[in-house]
Amino acid sequence: MTGYIFDLIRMMLMGLPVYIVLRYLLLLRRARRLGEKAGVRKVKLKFNKLREVFLGLFVVFMIALLAFVWQGAYAGPVDMLRYARYRLRTQEGINLIPFQTIRNYYRVYGIHGDMFGINIVGNVLMFVPWGFGLLFLWKKNREFFRFLYFSAILPILIECSQLFIARQVDVDDFILNFSGALAGGLLYVVLAGIFPKLRTAAL
Repeated sequence: MTGYIFDLIRMMLMGLPVYIVLRYLLLLRRARRLGEKAGVRKVKLKFNKLREVFLGLFVVFMIALLAFVWQGAYAGPVDMLRYARYRLRTQEGINLIPFQTIRNYYRVYGIHGDMFGINIVGNVLMFVPWGFGLLFLWKKNREFFRFLYFSAILPILIECSQLFIARQVDVDDFILNFSGALAGGLLYVVLAGIFPKLRTAAL
């Protein structure tokens, strides 16, 4: 499991400088537009530093996460579509029985070892930032059903996309990823109760 964590960190470190440059250019462009509207050369933008820092980490982490989960076998669009149709027809590499994979990993590996950690614990933990970020960065997502929707839609899209790239499609992965997003949301609620300043970072 440690190797996967280091891979994610490595991808984040590679993407962070690119994000910083792009974000700076975006803010600079916004300042110029506001200056033109106000009829002045320069406008000092006001922004929440805490939000900017977390937004950068959030964006870079999510890009690294998507790059990680979308590693697979790629081909031409037509071939990938045919392969997905074949898998749907034969159910190759598809599990739609809830908790079957989780039970199998538990029976074989118990709760110890890298295999259980990567496939069960890892699938939960890597979506904690998604759920946390949804509430921390955007006020609209603090509406309960909206939060549930966005917590679920990303894992669903990931599982559906893996149908085309020869990755396992498993309802248990969705359950674990969704649980991780919910845990991230709960973590935000707890921390925001302790540190009310966290609530001020959202737009």
